[in-house]
Amino acid sequence: MDQRKFQKLLRRTVLIPVALLLLLTATLVVEIVGLTTSFGWVDHSDQVIAEVRQLMRSITDMESGLRGFFLTSDQSFLDAYNSAKAGVPRQLAVLDQLTSDNPSQQRRLRELRDLDFRWVQYSEQLLQQQGTRSLSPQEFTAGKQLMDQVRAKQREIREEEQRLHEVRHRRATLLGNVVIATAVALALITVLLLLTLTRRELFALSSTYDRHLKAEAEKTRLLQESRESYRTTLTSLGDAVVATDAAGNVSFLNPVAEKLTGWDHQAASGRPLREVLRIIDERTRTELEDPIALVRHTQPVVNVSSHVALLSRSAQEYPIELTGSPILNDRDQLVGIVLVFRDITQRRQTDHTLRSSERLAVAGRLAATIAHEIRNPLDTVSNLIYLLRHEPESSIVASQYLELASEELAHIARITGQLLTFHREAHAPVEVDLAHVLQSVLVLFAPQIRKAHIDVEQCLEAAPPVRGFPGELRQVFSNFIGNALDAMPNGGKLILHLRESSLISDPARRGVRITILDTGAGIPAGVRKNLFAPFFTTKGEKGTGLGLWVSRGIIEKHEGTIHLASRRRAGKSGTAFSVFLPFEQELGLLDVPNAPPAA
Repeated sequence: MDQRKFQKLLRRTVLIPVALLLLLTATLVVEIVGLTTSFGWVDHSDQVIAEVRQLMRSITDMESGLRGFFLTSDQSFLDAYNSAKAGVPRQLAVLDQLTSDNPSQQRRLRELRDLDFRWVQYSEQLLQQQGTRSLSPQEFTAGKQLMDQVRAKQREIREEEQRLHEVRHRRATLLGNVVIATAVALALITVLLLLTLTRRELFALSSTYDRHLKAEAEKTRLLQESRESYRTTLTSLGDAVVATDAAGNVSFLNPVAEKLTGWDHQAASGRPLREVLRIIDERTRTELEDPIALVRHTQPVVNVSSHVALLSRSAQEYPIELTGSPILNDRDQLVGIVLVFRDITQRRQTDHTLRSSERLAVAGRLAATIAHEIRNPLDTVSNLIYLLRHEPESSIVASQYLELASEELAHIARITGQLLTFHREAHAPVEVDLAHVLQSVLVLFAPQIRKAHIDVEQCLEAAPPVRGFPGELRQVFSNFIGNALDAMPNGGKLILHLRESSLISDPARRGVRITILDTGAGIPAGVRKNLFAPFFTTKGEKGTGLGLWVSRGIIEKHEGTIHLASRRRAGKSGTAFSVFLPFEQELGLLDVPNAPPAA
């Protein structure tokens, strides 16, 4: 189709519908204005009818108040009469204004106003004579007749307005139907003209346009599929990906990059890469050279993986490995750069855990060896003391000393036996009375409690036993109580609380909660995040850094939880450990043979 014919077809196709639409619009505007006016008159009639009904209620209240006053001499009826009488002139004035366009209604209102005035005069005359003599039946009859005339005139006004309302409503309904019919008719005419005048031209134009649209749609689909494929690939990668344009401004971030950098795609788009991707040397804490500059001026692929840390938008630090590559067009021109990096925190933690596990194995073997080495001489000493105690020549004092020495040696033997128990696991879990466990631990620490002048407050409520290993649980509470005593070298207060409770995250899961609270100096915030890490200690050479780490593993093995709360405030400092142990285990870790006590 040549350009001239195409322009002629376009003019014909456009001008005819435009002319018809203008005609349709003008007709509809005129009819809608008339329809709006008609509905306005319907609302006007509704308002007049409502005011007439209100006037009738006021006049009825006047009559009822007057009649009640004469029958009962109650002043409250007279108050109602005066209140209604004051409102009648105002309501008449409103009706007069609303019916100013209707002469017949104006005439009826004047007659109603005159009748109302006469009835008010009649009522006032009755009120003035009420105290001098009684009213005759003729006087009451005259008032009734006058009130009947008032009501008749009110009904006449209301009925006339209701008639006008019906007429106006029918007219508005008719106009509405006309508007709808006109719109439908003109729309049909427009469609018929379009079909008859431009059908062949529109068909040819539509065919050409449809072929063009299909070709463009196919290109768009292929391009969209290619883009979605690349986007899906980049989004699903476990590594972080950041792409920039040739100027070094960010154009794309995948979800992993958004998480690590703290920037979302919308906020980072168009910003310089150095602002979004801040990398530093972990050793010197200095910012490294922009990766874009490295890619531009050195080899095509740049690997930066030694002691590099990423600073996120929230100043959080991640150790990373980073690789950068250029994006070239078909003319080998640089149009952008893509950077791929990954967080190696978990890998470093895994390496550290492996090293720590090896150290724990060595420490465990050493502890077992020491326990065996010191237990054999203790058994020998116990046998010697037994022989001395049974010598007939021994004095009473010597026997007492030997008895005390035997008790001390038995106490040492129990401690070493407990050390062996900690190293060796029990064969099967049993029912454990946690109150008894806590009492036995307190007995173990009784000398240290007395020496440090620490007050112990126990609130051990009756609770059912839990299923577990008593030796391991005794080790847990020994660690907590021992740490609490170490935090109060100059005295303080130790509070032990045991009660039946439920899991905070799952109230339906019942168990026993043990809270151990001390009034020591509290734990600094920087220490709390590492408190349960292996070999982390604040006691110097006195601590091994294994107690809380092992305790957490034992509690997790029993499917329990540990919560820590600490406060460092003058006069109100202290630390509380809250341990929850369930009555029933869901994962069955206690029944796994040789389950490790540490997670």
